[in-house]
Amino acid sequence: MTSPENDPAPAQEDAPHVRTVLRLAAAMQRNAVILGVVASVVALVLSVVLRGTSGLIGSVIGVVIGLGLGFIGTGVMKATARATPGGVMVGAMASFAGKFVVLLVFLIVFRGTTLFDNQTFAFTLLGVTLAWIAGEVVGFVRAKAPSVDV
Repeated sequence: MTSPENDPAPAQEDAPHVRTVLRLAAAMQRNAVILGVVASVVALVLSVVLRGTSGLIGSVIGVVIGLGLGFIGTGVMKATARATPGGVMVGAMASFAGKFVVLLVFLIVFRGTTLFDNQTFAFTLLGVTLAWIAGEVVGFVRAKAPSVDV
C-alpha cells in the first residue's frame, strides 16, 4: 500500500502546440537537409570546376556556414517547443538575430581575404541558404499543421 506522499507525480501532459511544433520542426529539417545537401554538392562541384582549389575552399566554408546556420533554426524550434507559442516565436526571432550576427562577424573578420575565393563563398552560401529555406517551406506545407490547436 502506498501513501499519497510516496506516489510518483502524475506525468504532465504537454500543451497541444508542443506536438505540432515538434512535428513541424522534424518535417522542416528533414526536407531542408535533403535540399541543402543537394545544393551543397552542386556548389562544391561547380566551385572546383570553375575556380579551382581556392573556389573549393570558399565553397566548403559557405556550405559549412549555410548548413550550420540552417540547423540552428530548426534546433531552436525543437528546443523551445515546450515553451508557450509566444516563447517559440521569441526563440525563432532570437535564432534569426543570432544567425545574422554570426554571419556579420564572419564577413567582417574575413573581409578582403585571399584565403579563399569570395565569390564562390558568397554564391555557395546563398544557394545553400535558399535551398534550406525552400526545404523548410516544403516540409512545413507537407506536414499540414493545423493553424489553431484546440
